[in-house]
Parts: sequence; C-alpha cells; structure tokens
Amino acid sequence: MAKKKRLRIALIGYGAISQTLFDLFRAKKAPIDIVGVLVRPGRAKETQKKVGRKVAVVESLKALLKLEPDVVVEAASQQAVRDWGETILKKGFDLMVIATGAYGDPKLFRKHVKAAEKSGARLRLPSGAIAGLDGLLAMRLGTLERVKYVSIKPPHAWTGTPAETEFDLPSIKQPTVIFRGKPADAGRLYPKNANLAVTVALCGAGLDRTEIELVADPTLPPGTNASRLEVVADSGELKMERIGKAMPDNPKTGVLTAMTMADDLLKIVRSSDW
Repeated sequence: MAKKKRLRIALIGYGAISQTLFDLFRAKKAPIDIVGVLVRPGRAKETQKKVGRKVAVVESLKALLKLEPDVVVEAASQQAVRDWGETILKKGFDLMVIATGAYGDPKLFRKHVKAAEKSGARLRLPSGAIAGLDGLLAMRLGTLERVKYVSIKPPHAWTGTPAETEFDLPSIKQPTVIFRGKPADAGRLYPKNANLAVTVALCGAGLDRTEIELVADPTLPPGTNASRLEVVADSGELKMERIGKAMPDNPKTGVLTAMTMADDLLKIVRSSDW
C-alpha cells in the first residue's frame, strides 16, 4: 500500500492563530507539514527563531509559493486577503481565508471565486469561532426569513476599534451593544473582531439580509468570548450559543478559530481524493 501523502501548508502571518496551528499539529502528530511562513519585512529573523530551521520564513508571496504548498493559509488580516488572494488562486494554489471580512466587498469575493474556478484551485472558508453553520447552509436550501449573528466579547477586546471612541469601555458594567448593522460594515469597522459576521452572511441570507450585533459584555467569565446565531426559516428555527476561551495574547480572537482551521485542514488529509 502506498504511503499516504502529507499535506503541505504555508502560512501568511505569524500571530496567535499561526502559533496555535503549530502547537496543535505538533501535539496531535498530524500528517501536516508547515513548510513556510510569510511575514512582514523585518520580521523574518525574529520569526525564524520561533519556528525553527525546518520551516522557511519568507518576506514575499513569490518566495512562499516557490515552496509549492498544497494550501496557503491566511492567518493575518483582511489586507492580506485583498493583496494576495487573487494571485494565489490564479496560480492554482488552494487558499484558506479566515479574515473573511474582506469579502464584505462582493466584487472581491466574486473575483476570488472566479480565479479559483478558472485555475481549479479551492477557496476554503473555515467556520471560525462559531457553531451551527452546517445547519444554516442546509436551511438556505429553503427560505431564510431571518438570520442574526451576535458576537460577544469583554469590553477590553474592543480596544482599538470605533467602540473605543463611542463608549467608555472600562466603565461598561452590563452587556452593551456597541454595533448594530450589516455584515460588510461590521467587517470593515471591526476588522480584527467581526470577520465571522461576513462568514455567516456568505453561508446564509447574504450581505444585505443578515443582522449583526457586536456586544461588549463585562459579565463574561475571564478569558472568554461568546457568540450567538439565530436563524428563522420555512424549515424551522435554529438557535446556537457558544462560549469559549479567547487567545491568551489576543482577546479579539477565540481559540476555536484556530481549531476549526486545523480541523478543516485535517479533513483534507482524511478525504478520499487526497
């Protein structure tokens, strides 16, 4: 029997998500090799010390793609999706995007889908730190009457966002809605906090028919964040609530975000066509 091939992935960015992926694959002894990491100019030497000699650390997309990964995993920012997504897909490399807020721009999303279709590459959107998207995807085969996504994080997790100028975050004593509106606006105004708003929209009723609320909640257990998905359709109703741990060094991102990315990559390895 032929030896099963190992999945080769390349990461864009080396922040909390990428570090967690390294740890997960190492701990689980996964048949996945991280062959390279793309970092901003000036960060290569520092990052190389952290990842070890077996992983190439590069400062250009061209150098990253020369490593011939099976999947390029964006773990950086919406700007990285805008800057490099189309090129990666056009060249036939699968691309996993977690900063889906970039697709609040429907033209960009269509451009990336078209590039993938033309080259045969796959654009992969993991579920991130939310549950229930499988149900939402099934329910949209009927008629979706209402889709609402609520992202709930402690007040300090909204530091550095528009909420900081509109609210006295340290003084919030009870759950407070800091944003209510459409997914594209949530993703644009809160690019490090609200990417899932766009993911939910793409999986369900679309950018114009999805309701979004962002909440600052000081009553959350320390070190956690939460989310809620509410769907009403002709097939029934779905209500999902999640509470999970935030990244130790990044309260804006849930640990589950990296875990869903890892799970999606492991599914590729386990698939019959791999």
